[in-house]
Amino acid sequence: MNNNFTKVIIINPFGIGDVLFSTPVIENVKIKYPDIFIGYLCNARTAPIFQDNPKVGRVFIYEKDEWRKLWKESKFKCVCKFLNFLSGIKKCKFDLAIDLSLGRHYSFFLWLLGIKKRYGFNYKNRGFFLTDKIDMEGYQGKHVIEYYLDLLHFMDISPVEIKPAVYIAEKYKRWAEDFLRECGISKGKNLIGIIPGGGVSWGKAVDIRRWSRDKFAKLADKIIDSGLAEIMIFGDASEKELCREVISLMSHKPIQVAGKTDLMQFAALLSKCGLVIANDGGPLHLSVAAGVKTVSLFGPVDENVYGQYPPNPQIHRIIKKDIHCRPCYRKFKMSPCRYNKKCLDDINVDEVFDAVLELLKKE
Repeated sequence: MNNNFTKVIIINPFGIGDVLFSTPVIENVKIKYPDIFIGYLCNARTAPIFQDNPKVGRVFIYEKDEWRKLWKESKFKCVCKFLNFLSGIKKCKFDLAIDLSLGRHYSFFLWLLGIKKRYGFNYKNRGFFLTDKIDMEGYQGKHVIEYYLDLLHFMDISPVEIKPAVYIAEKYKRWAEDFLRECGISKGKNLIGIIPGGGVSWGKAVDIRRWSRDKFAKLADKIIDSGLAEIMIFGDASEKELCREVISLMSHKPIQVAGKTDLMQFAALLSKCGLVIANDGGPLHLSVAAGVKTVSLFGPVDENVYGQYPPNPQIHRIIKKDIHCRPCYRKFKMSPCRYNKKCLDDINVDEVFDAVLELLKKE
């Protein structure tokens, strides 16, 4: 097999977690082909993950909703802008594409651009325009990272790096230190991050994968009462109200970070924590990529497919309840919940606190 690739573009239009799951692909490609040029196509929300990644040469931002909006305003302008967008990719002269989109549209345009090799997944027979593909019905039975790494076999690459990676620039690390100093947190002070939101890509249905606000509040108070650490409450701009509700239920006053950071500032602050407690979702995996210990809360989603990776109970703990109906999110579909989120509501504060204690003792 002739694998003398010089330029590869990776396509992943999904959320933070999915994009971080693809970073081991980048690491392994660079290990095998140190001089290869890597481009990455993603959405605007996830693009900052690559702004300081030395292994990614160029990022192409594809924001689906913006294209739809422009199409409604002016079909002519939309077509012209899209052709210009494609032209920017074509000029890079990629000879390989790794398409993680699971759709047919991206691979069609990759074919149209003349990219000779196009690897991806044949999900629901949508892989017609792929040259090499793996049949699949959805992510099940193994982690998403393992699915992504399977595609490297087409490049004769045996993966040696399997951890998600995020590169945090020094300017963000300094910003985080200044932020904590302004909050009265001295260097070396124990910090635990709590993320009561996360998983915004689920839209209005997101609450079904979130532990309750009052339990997050009780857990935060218990940690502060124990003298273990100061608490930071994290969330993006859309989760400020959720975080305010959690803080209003607390007896103590934590550090409120919700809505005060961009994505890389968020990552930098996470990296300053000794441990992060989070629902399953992008912020959890950003914590893992930043090298932080985590305690996660899993409800309808299968932790074997979307959990912290690689699994390591010495660093990452997963709290779940194995009731008969979970996981009920399978093959990208969520079954109607007949038990009012019992899988998450049955998780009590004490068992999460005990997991936190055990991980901190392993310092």
